[in-house]
Amino acid sequence: MSDGEFVALTAQGVSQHVVSRVRHVAAALPDALAVDDGAVRLDYAELERRAAALSSRIAAAAPSGEPVAVLLGHGAPAAVAVLAVLGTGAPVVVLDPTTPVARLRHYVEQSGTTTVVTDGSRAADAAELAPRVVRTDRALVALADDDAGGAAAGCAWPVPEDQLDSRAPAVIVYTSGSTGRPKGVVAHSESVLHDATTNGRGCYGPGAVIANLLPMAFSAGIGLLLAGLATGSAQVLFDPRTRPVSELPAWLLETGATVLAASPAILRGAVAALAPGEQLGRLTAVTTAGETIHAAEMDRLRTALGPGCTVHNRYGSSETWLIAEHVIAPGEAGPTGAVPVGRPVDGVSLQVVGEDGQRHATGTGRLVVTSRWLTDGYWRAPEATAAVFTAGPDGSTSYLTSDTASIGADGVVRLLGRVDHSVKIRGHLVEPGEVDAVLHALPEVREAVVVGVVPTDDDEGGRARLVAYVVPEGPAVQVPQLRRAVRSALPAFMVPEQVVLLEALPRTERGKLDRSALPTPPAVVVGGVAPRTDWERVVAAFVARALDLDGVGAHDDFFELGGDSLAAEALLASMASSLDVPSDVLTTGLIAENPTVAELAEALRRRRRAGRDAAVVTFNGSGSRRPLFVVAGAGGVALAFRRLAERLGQDQPVVALQARGLEGGGRPEWSVRSRARHHLAQLRQVQPHGPYRLAGHSLGALVALDLAQQLREAGEQVESLVVIDSFPPDPDLAPPALDGPLLRRAKVLASILLTGVVQSHGLGHYDRFHLQGKLLQRRYRTQPWDGRALVLVAADDPDAEARSRWADHLSGPWSMHRTGGDHTGVLQEPHVGPLADLVRAELAALDALDGRGAGAGHRSVGAA
Repeated sequence: MSDGEFVALTAQGVSQHVVSRVRHVAAALPDALAVDDGAVRLDYAELERRAAALSSRIAAAAPSGEPVAVLLGHGAPAAVAVLAVLGTGAPVVVLDPTTPVARLRHYVEQSGTTTVVTDGSRAADAAELAPRVVRTDRALVALADDDAGGAAAGCAWPVPEDQLDSRAPAVIVYTSGSTGRPKGVVAHSESVLHDATTNGRGCYGPGAVIANLLPMAFSAGIGLLLAGLATGSAQVLFDPRTRPVSELPAWLLETGATVLAASPAILRGAVAALAPGEQLGRLTAVTTAGETIHAAEMDRLRTALGPGCTVHNRYGSSETWLIAEHVIAPGEAGPTGAVPVGRPVDGVSLQVVGEDGQRHATGTGRLVVTSRWLTDGYWRAPEATAAVFTAGPDGSTSYLTSDTASIGADGVVRLLGRVDHSVKIRGHLVEPGEVDAVLHALPEVREAVVVGVVPTDDDEGGRARLVAYVVPEGPAVQVPQLRRAVRSALPAFMVPEQVVLLEALPRTERGKLDRSALPTPPAVVVGGVAPRTDWERVVAAFVARALDLDGVGAHDDFFELGGDSLAAEALLASMASSLDVPSDVLTTGLIAENPTVAELAEALRRRRRAGRDAAVVTFNGSGSRRPLFVVAGAGGVALAFRRLAERLGQDQPVVALQARGLEGGGRPEWSVRSRARHHLAQLRQVQPHGPYRLAGHSLGALVALDLAQQLREAGEQVESLVVIDSFPPDPDLAPPALDGPLLRRAKVLASILLTGVVQSHGLGHYDRFHLQGKLLQRRYRTQPWDGRALVLVAADDPDAEARSRWADHLSGPWSMHRTGGDHTGVLQEPHVGPLADLVRAELAALDALDGRGAGAGHRSVGAA
């Protein structure tokens, strides 16, 4: 083959075989880089030489025309093998080596292949899948031995170019199986090359260096590989499944990548790995597809890419290849809300099927794609193909997608969700994707997905509801606030009834959202039993307002509906201004012990006073283990430990203590030691003698420390002290309680002096206790604790470093761990789970050291 002038690939030039096109590129650009995986670097001449040699060995081993599988990693040898299989005239099936062999067997059996191309490290797996195995490493050894033939020998393809059929099956790619068992989608060379022209516009070509992060076993990955080779681009390969994404920014600079093709999930991780002010390589273009990107996330991505980078938000499928794209040029304002997938690419037209069953050029409905360049349907599955593919009289083919979309008068397409994700809520058909868009627009939300939960046949009385799974941007997310934000933008029937906070959304090996792995939401039926008395109706109205729900029932649980300590304080503040209930009755402890509407209404009706200490709340009181005593911080309520107690389990009693006078009667203590002395009396009422297990959050940790010192002085044993995100007893580290101008400080000090004396309206009472606690913290000194201790630090808080400096104040055995969230978020979902795991491990270690059993010397804990 002689050298020639490079001819760019156009829509008019796609009527050829993929191998013919790559051979033309190799002849025109023999010395240009083709693929580089960091270990193997091939120019186009060497790529063709190796592919031709391997192709001859495959042709000699595999039955003619039968699909051939490739089982290799995300590297240059895989690119050689794919091209080699195509050179035999057979279709290629790329197998993902990270997929279990049992699942790969389904692909091999369904495709009908009996030959697998692999290397030595995967030969055993390949032998389990097929009777014939062709080793790439052995083929290349033979090629080196036969070097005497020179370049001509290297181009000895087994099938002449004029015998390669551009309309014959070339690539078989398996779908994810999200709507059933995976199906093989088959495409011919002309379809592949047309996709290369639409993908390559403005991105690929000689001189472009494509950072390829997409697995070749998936349509986007094999399409990118072949598009890069067909357009004369260089490709550098990075596998985010075997290398940490944190390495990506430096790798992009090292390889000189100009184009990055990656999923939104990978881009999200790469941006998160950047140092402040750092940019993501020196890219001129980024292409992404696979899930919806919202405006806030797109803004973060563009900031990381710099001002000269064009972003291509793309939409396609295994059945269609690239369908549409939305291009955001440098300097162009980004869209608001969900980023559209844009307009159809050349050679593609889009319509929607409306409620009338007819196709329309604009409007909302199920999306239909029409083109001459679609795939040929599903391999060896004519019925499945006929269900969604329709041949047109002009030679085009239409494909009925599973996506619901809207097409505007300007031709811009916006995806609303999948057909099988729609759900009817109170008679209205809801696309959860519309709710996703509202949640993603909130600065406190990093990721979110809303799903419709439909009652099963066994769920008598149940009804369809929306559940939102939210990954917070920070730890201060409040569920009622999220609901209020949705309600302000959408109708009431589109407000999620439940919000589940997660540390991350589950994803498949393709980086797509894995809906099947979302945790099952709590089985809550809001309003199952209507309020029955005046008191229940009044309380239900207050609870619904605090949680931003349309209504709640008599047996609905405040906490299961998303309530937390802050929502409880807001509920109490609203009831205090309207109900004739004494302040010593309206406590967060009352809600903790009476969480349902009916229970809370009855407790308020009876105006319980006698014998109740609002400063003590017991969780899991019937548990058999030795109790854990936890002390709330400055202005913190005992109720804040409810989530921690739930995570520790029903068998672990948790006795939570808060400052006297915070709720109900009583003047507060004015030193850490006096507050500890007060808690000592409360502690002995629950557990007269040790050993004791103590914990505290923020200022409460210092109180727990002093409580431990006082117990030791009384001859009692303290097994462990758990410090939860607290400054050590060092005034140089603790922040000042008073700052600002002199007049402001005087006013704040006057307010602090009234702590517990004057009951403020609303939530200001808790703020006053918080400021008072900051004063106590700066005045506190004590000897180092020589007992066992565990220090837990909220890693996301700005004061994490100062709160980590406990070394000078602990002289016994101790350890420190960092956990997610900020100062208040460590006790809230989703961060309280990992925190509870660390506390549970500490308690289990104490049980093992105790030797007498977890419940030794312990009596059942009742309400204090």
